[in-house]
Amino acid sequence: MKTTRREFIKASAMAGAGFAMFNFGARRALAFSQSPNLALWQTSLRGVGPGGIPVALPDGSIAPVTGVTHYTMDINPFTDTLHPTLGPTNLWGFQPTVGLGGFTGPAHLGGIIVAERNSPIQITFRNNLPPTHLIPIDTTVPGDWTATPAKNRIAVHMHGGHVPWISDGGPFDWWTPTGLHGLSFLNNQVLRLGHGNSAKPNEAEYYYPIDQSARLMWYHDHAFGMDRNTAYAGVASGLVIRDTAGLEGDLRNSGLPDFIENGGRELPLVFQDKIFCGPNITAVDPTWIRPANQTLPGDLWYAHVYDIARYGNLGPNPLGPPPDPSCVPEYFGDTMLTNGTVYPQVTVEARRYRLRILNACNSRFMNLQLYVDDGSPNGITLNGSGNPRNAPALNHAAGDSPNFLVIGTEGGFLPAPAYVPTNGPFGGATIGSLFLSPAERSDVIFDFSKHAGQKLILYSDAPAPFPGGDPRNDYFPGLKNKNTVNALTPAGFGPNTRVMLRFKVVPASSQDPPLGITRNSNLTAGNDPLLAGVGTATIPTGYAAPRQLTLNEDFDGYGRLIQRIGTNQAQPGGGFGQGYIETPPTEIVGNGTAEVWQIANLTGDTHPIHFHLVNVQIISRQPFNTKRYTGIPSYTGSPVPPALFEAGWKETVRMNPGEVTTVIMPFILPTIQNVGQPPSSPRTGGNEFVWHCHILEHEEHDMMRPLVVI
Repeated sequence: MKTTRREFIKASAMAGAGFAMFNFGARRALAFSQSPNLALWQTSLRGVGPGGIPVALPDGSIAPVTGVTHYTMDINPFTDTLHPTLGPTNLWGFQPTVGLGGFTGPAHLGGIIVAERNSPIQITFRNNLPPTHLIPIDTTVPGDWTATPAKNRIAVHMHGGHVPWISDGGPFDWWTPTGLHGLSFLNNQVLRLGHGNSAKPNEAEYYYPIDQSARLMWYHDHAFGMDRNTAYAGVASGLVIRDTAGLEGDLRNSGLPDFIENGGRELPLVFQDKIFCGPNITAVDPTWIRPANQTLPGDLWYAHVYDIARYGNLGPNPLGPPPDPSCVPEYFGDTMLTNGTVYPQVTVEARRYRLRILNACNSRFMNLQLYVDDGSPNGITLNGSGNPRNAPALNHAAGDSPNFLVIGTEGGFLPAPAYVPTNGPFGGATIGSLFLSPAERSDVIFDFSKHAGQKLILYSDAPAPFPGGDPRNDYFPGLKNKNTVNALTPAGFGPNTRVMLRFKVVPASSQDPPLGITRNSNLTAGNDPLLAGVGTATIPTGYAAPRQLTLNEDFDGYGRLIQRIGTNQAQPGGGFGQGYIETPPTEIVGNGTAEVWQIANLTGDTHPIHFHLVNVQIISRQPFNTKRYTGIPSYTGSPVPPALFEAGWKETVRMNPGEVTTVIMPFILPTIQNVGQPPSSPRTGGNEFVWHCHILEHEEHDMMRPLVVI
C-alpha cells in the first residue's frame, strides 16, 4: 500500500540521517477547498465543431521555410460555463484563428486539429496570456526561474508526436508574450525566414511531420516548472491523425463507424478532474490568491498547501517548512469533466459507435466500466463492498457480452482487437476493466443496440493515488469510506469522481452494416512492425544489453515527497535516480538504433512513464524485491507479457510498484521539409527530448530526465 510504503521511506530516511520527524498533527490543512454541490446530467456532452469544441482549420497561408499547410493558434485567457450552477470559469486555452464552420470559440479544450497522415503541418502559436496565472505557482520546484520569473510562459508539446526536437515543446522550449525564450528555443530561427526576425515577440513556430499511423494525440503546455498548473488551467487540446487511404479508411468497409468530420458516429471523450471555488472560498481557504480579480464562484481551485494530514510527516527539511504556495505529491479533483463540462449526458442511437478516449487528468487513474442506470439519483447503487449493483452494459459489437471491443491505444491500432470487461471493478491485484493512467488513450468500438430506451453510466473506481489509494480522494454520495464529504453530499449531486458521463440510448434511425472487426482481425497493416513477439515476455535477440533504469521517491530540502527517475547507479546521498537538471544526460542514444530498457519501480506508486519522440512496445513486467535492490533486480517471479489491450505500440506505459517493466523502442529522427535535421540543442547537444512520469505533479518534482538522440 502506498501510504505504508511512504511512511516506511520517511522513517528509514530520517532514522538514517539522524533527523526528527516534523509532525504538525493529523489535521486538515487550512487551505483546502471542495466544489459546490453540482447536479448530475445537467449539461450536454460537447461535440466537436461549431457550438461545441472548436476545430482548427488552416489559415490559408503557406508556412515559411517549409511551405507546408499552415495554422495560426492563439493561446488566450477566456471564460466558459462548465455547469449551469457555476458562474463563468476563468480558463486559459488554445483558440484557432480559423475554425470549422467559422466557429473559433473560445471554449475549453478548443483547437482540435484533424490531420491526414504524411501531410505535414506548421503552426504559429501566439502567447497572449496575462502575467498573473490562474493557479498559485510554487517557484521552489525546478523551473528555470533564474532565466525569468514570468508565469505566463508556454512550451507546446505534441504529446505522442514523432517531431523534430525543436518542435517537441520540451521544458526549455518556453517563450513568453514579451519574447523571452528558454535556452532550447530555436523554433523561430529554424522555421522563420530571416532567422526568426519576422516573428513577433509572442509567436513561436512548430513543425509536425504527421508521419505516424492513425491515432488520437493531444497537445498541451510543457513549460519547465509549471505545466501542471497551466495544463490544469486549460492549455490542452487534441490532434487526430487520419489514415484515409490506409487501414483506418479500409476498416469503414468492415463496419468501423465513419469519421466524425463526415458526420459519422465517432465520439471523442476527454476526461479531467477539477475542483471549483465556491462562494465561501475566502473563508475556506484564506491564502487562496487571485491577484488579477476577486476570485469568482466557479473558478478553478488547485491544492497549494503541503497538507501534512494528507501526505504524511515531513522528512528532513534543512530549508525549512514548505512554503505557500507549495507543490503537492499529486493533485486530485472532486468533480469529473468530460469534453470540458461537468457530468454531461449525451444522446446516442442504439447503434455502433467509435469512442476515442483520453485520460487528461493531472494524477487520477481510471478503471472505466459501463453500467445500466438503475433509476436512482446517482444512476449507480453500491453494494456493501462499494461496487455497483447495476447490470453491466452489453456490447453488440462484442457478441452481446459485457465487454468493450478495444482496437487501439495512443500508439495506433493494436495488432488485434481485445475484449475488456465493462463490469470489472478494481480488485487490488487485478485492474478489472478499461484501465487508463494519465495521458493514456483507448480506441473502442461499442454497439448500444442492446440498450434502446435505457441510460448507461460510464463509471470509474480506480483508487487515488494509485494503487494504494486514500479514501479522501474518492467521492461518491453516501459512500462509506472515511471521506466525510460523501456523507454531506446529496444524492444526484457532486462531489463525485466515480461517474463521468451518461448515455441516453434512443432507438436506431437506421441499421448498421455487419461488423467485420473481431478479436481475430489483423490490424498490423496500420502500424510499423512490432520489434518483439506479442505475448512472449521474451526479450528479442540482436540488441545490446538492456539499459537499467529506476523510478525513485525521496524528500526535497523542504521535507516534501519528491519523485526521481534515472539510472541504476547509487547516488552519493543514497538511493537512485537523478534530478532533471543537476546531472548531465545519461540516456544518450544513436539515431537509427533500437534499445531495450528495463525500468525498476522502487516507489509505492504506479507511474505512467511517457517517452518523447518514440513509441515503445511493452515486453514484460516482472516482480522483484525492492528492499534488496542494489542496481540489479532480485526477481521474485516470472516475467508477464502485457495485457492484450496494451500489446501494441504505446508512448505512455504503466509501471507498477515492485516491478521491472521491460520495453523496446526504435530511435528514428524525423526531418523538416526544406531543412532536413535541425541544429543540435545548445543545452544538451544532439536532439533534446525527455522521458518522464505523466503524473504532472511528479514530472515537475522531479521525475523527468533528458533523452538525447545523436
